[in-house]
Amino acid sequence: MCFKRQKILTVTLVIVMIVALVGCAKKDTSDTSDISGLFKAGTYATEVNGYGGIIKVKTTFTDKEIEKIEVVENSETVGIGSIAIEKLPSDIVEAQSLGVDMVSGATVTSKALIEAVSKAVEEAGGDVKSLKEAPVKTAEGEEVIRETEVVVIGGGGAGLAAAASAASNGAKVILVEKTAALGGNTVRAGGPYNAVDPARQANIAPADEASMQKAWALVNEEPKNDRHVELMEELKADLEAYENGPKDKLFDSSALHKLQTYNGGDYNGKIEFIEKLVDESLPVSEWMAENGVQWTDEITTVPGGLWPRAHLPINAAGYDYIKASEDTARKLGVEILLNSPATELIIEDGTVVGIKGQSNGQNMEIRAKVVIIATGGFAANIDMRKEYDPSLTENLPTTNSPAIVGDGIKMAEAANANLIGMEYIQSLPLGNPKDGTLNGWIGGAGVEHYYQVNQEGKRFMAEDGRRDTMTNALLAQTNAMSYVISSANNEVDLNETGINIWGDKVDKLVEDGIVYRADTIEELAEQIGIDPQVLRETHDTFNSYVAAGKDNDFGRTLFGKQIDKAPFYASPRVPTVHHTMGGIEIDLETHVLDTNGDRIPGLLAAGEVTGGIHGTNRLGGNALVDIHVFGKTAGEEAAKIVSESK
Repeated sequence: MCFKRQKILTVTLVIVMIVALVGCAKKDTSDTSDISGLFKAGTYATEVNGYGGIIKVKTTFTDKEIEKIEVVENSETVGIGSIAIEKLPSDIVEAQSLGVDMVSGATVTSKALIEAVSKAVEEAGGDVKSLKEAPVKTAEGEEVIRETEVVVIGGGGAGLAAAASAASNGAKVILVEKTAALGGNTVRAGGPYNAVDPARQANIAPADEASMQKAWALVNEEPKNDRHVELMEELKADLEAYENGPKDKLFDSSALHKLQTYNGGDYNGKIEFIEKLVDESLPVSEWMAENGVQWTDEITTVPGGLWPRAHLPINAAGYDYIKASEDTARKLGVEILLNSPATELIIEDGTVVGIKGQSNGQNMEIRAKVVIIATGGFAANIDMRKEYDPSLTENLPTTNSPAIVGDGIKMAEAANANLIGMEYIQSLPLGNPKDGTLNGWIGGAGVEHYYQVNQEGKRFMAEDGRRDTMTNALLAQTNAMSYVISSANNEVDLNETGINIWGDKVDKLVEDGIVYRADTIEELAEQIGIDPQVLRETHDTFNSYVAAGKDNDFGRTLFGKQIDKAPFYASPRVPTVHHTMGGIEIDLETHVLDTNGDRIPGLLAAGEVTGGIHGTNRLGGNALVDIHVFGKTAGEEAAKIVSESK
């Protein structure tokens, strides 16, 4: 009997242990393959603050998993935040994890989306902590081992222009981009593109006498070389012809653009490169139009541009350029690899024959007859910029994408490429206080549409001056902070679309407290903490200068309409690191030069990764010309090399 009772007890204990083990297994949420009740099934609507305003999200759950994530409303920047909007929802659903990688360059939007889904998980009774810690299993990719004719490193404006150009000239092209999206710094630009354009500039009123005097002053500079003398003589002839004519429209000429660029860089830019940039600016804009860029007929003066010759794409933002070039490149058969950083040039017998790197975490090796480096500058690399200019500390934000850290410069230097002008780094007095970027303000359509005051409500510089001069002036103000004052007279930023040139919704900027708006200057002053009487005096004085065409305080000469039409706007602005003028030395055909001044066979470069074009300071509106003119040239030269090798 005793034995029988012991046997029954043993069996009972075993059953209890099995039940207990099964119970414990059900509490382990790391394996959801056969578990119900993780979530309360349904669709949950959540809202969070993104970069551009409120993001509204609907997240649908079954009782076992996140089934669908839908972003129903957002104001994120096209080409930056919009990439995160497109990518992250599917990544989260696929991984069933909130620990997915954020989109480089769109960190704020990425965090906001994860926060929105996290809120929904909480409402559905799920475990946010477990989902954030849940491992993200990425699909096992394959090594990328390829051969092609041209490989382009970098998917920004210069790289896409080069790829499209090479492909249109018959070359087989692969473009690699290290981030999850194309665009680089170009997608962050407002879009101003300088070109002397008689047809469009014919609609612009003549420049005032003070502006014309500045143009005349350029013909009396101390000559730097024989070509400088010739350009001064050319400008003098252009000015005399204009003075002897009807003078019923704006004066401009290629010689003026060249000399302003040369002078604006303290004569440190290579004059032959400046001439190529200017001479090809208008034809290349027409090539861009053939590739899908739609230009408006607006002509403005971008801050630091010095003259009204800046063209704007129809959506007035850099994304227009990226979209047009990407569409063209893909139509021409260019293969584009995202999440594919190049880390090394393959060099054999002194010739560059390809690249090494990773593509989606796997080894990448692409052999090619020509490699084009178009990876941008290094303004987002704090250590690197401090190496060349110790004053540019971590306290200064940057307009640049976080990905612009000098990769291409380092790769080229390892191949014995010569670097030039690395100490010339440009900052702007017009950064967003939140993160240093260029969006989030009213006035970006052109310097004609605003003036700038310090925290005491007083102007402190000529707003149409050189960028380095203006930034130094701002750094000397209280808290290195200012307000851009604009008004409804600014019909480019404030038009029927309700969207400024950066793609921001104006009403949303005001609602979120990024930009201030009021019906009177006094009310605006109160909103920004400035003495209304002081700002009123500054405002009236400035408008008197507009009427007279002469600035008695700081010598500004570029004016538009008086800023006198309500409502009035104030946009906070701070200094921000913007453009690195130095980089890889190239020749006019974009071949990379070594430290002896000789071409490195098989290696070309274009865009901000190069140096020697702009000198110590770049004119506003010249960068987008630079990347497209020299990007197009690099593509043509690469295709020529390929053709000659056959």
